[in-house]
Amino acid sequence: MKKYCVIGEKLTHTMSPQIHKSYFDYHKMNGEYGVVQIAMENMLGNCKDTLLQYDGFNVTVPYKEKVIKYLYGISQEAKKIGAVNTVKNIDGKLYGYNTDPYGFEGMLNANNVKIKDKAFVILGSGGACKSVYYILKQRGAKTVKIATRDESKKDVEDFITYSQLENFKGDTLVNTTPVGMFPNVDRCPVTDKVICNFDNVADIVYNPVYTKLLQNAVRLGKKAVGGLYMLVAQAMKSQEIWNNTLLDETLTKSIYNSLMKEYYLKNGGNIYLTGIMSCGKTTKGKRVAKSLGWEFVDADDYIQQISGKSISQLFDEGEGVFRDWESKALEQLSHRKNLVVATGGGAILKDVNVSAMRLSGVIILIERKIDDILANVRTDTRPLLKDGAQKLREIYNSRKDRYYSTCDYVVKSHECDMFKTVNDIVKIVK
Repeated sequence: MKKYCVIGEKLTHTMSPQIHKSYFDYHKMNGEYGVVQIAMENMLGNCKDTLLQYDGFNVTVPYKEKVIKYLYGISQEAKKIGAVNTVKNIDGKLYGYNTDPYGFEGMLNANNVKIKDKAFVILGSGGACKSVYYILKQRGAKTVKIATRDESKKDVEDFITYSQLENFKGDTLVNTTPVGMFPNVDRCPVTDKVICNFDNVADIVYNPVYTKLLQNAVRLGKKAVGGLYMLVAQAMKSQEIWNNTLLDETLTKSIYNSLMKEYYLKNGGNIYLTGIMSCGKTTKGKRVAKSLGWEFVDADDYIQQISGKSISQLFDEGEGVFRDWESKALEQLSHRKNLVVATGGGAILKDVNVSAMRLSGVIILIERKIDDILANVRTDTRPLLKDGAQKLREIYNSRKDRYYSTCDYVVKSHECDMFKTVNDIVKIVK
């Protein structure tokens, strides 16, 4: 049996055993993954004999730097970063690596946030910052600045002070500080003015998934990316090192979706039903909500409620006006819990909407054949279909890839069996 573990000072809330067990199960591998807590007053060197009993182990705070002196060798990226988070036992000798950069890169890739030729600002200058800085430089970011409160560094290359940050325009803001982490969930590391200077906001904090920084980013219309995917991706990179395998992005996403689902079942989250208009989101959503004992919300009805206007009136003012109200509605709903939300057919078109849904629940695409929809669709209540039902096919074709790329799960609509479709949705979350 292969034996692995994670070492750290306080690990009562670690998700690592669950993540690695999923890897073992997927590969039908005989392995176990434990937790080894080491108090600060104990020297790591005193635990070396214990750690040599493992085929490999992960390292978390506060030992990512301290562990290096007990290792036989370390990889080039770990040397440049100055920290190790993965150790492999090779014939009784311990070798160190750092998979955090690849976890962060995976998190950005999964959310289609580009690195090459883009401008980044990193909040925080600790070990996590070093990993993020390393991979951004490696992948060709145009500019990478590290935000510090130390005013003496205001003219130092690659550094920027928080006072300067309010006037710095960039592509992506990255938080590597613990600000906003449980239990201090109401804290945000920067002001709204700073957030408005960026198109994307990423937070490597994963508890809570929807940090105050990300909530503020969504409220301000920005694409927001949470840190849980990074946790899973760096763990999969560790397994790649330990077992000489190649990363499987499908497995990474599957484990991430599973963790998100369990997180929201425990903490209260929403189900967002997406799909082309008239695919049955409202009808099925009401039955799902009844089955779960949750509240049902039709997004279009909610938009009318908060705007004081009908959907047709909003479209008469311009589709952009309607889309802005749609984003406002989803942002408000993202702060509530245990809702089943039937979204509009175009809700997935804006990144900020996807962020609001993804960070506050699970997104389930209802898949229904377009020809079946066209056979019965009403055009008199659909502003986008004023030119006829066949316009729907054109709309669907333009959105199809987006529907699939933004959802967490896909459920097939069974035309003659409403119960089966509803049951399939309920099974996903339960």
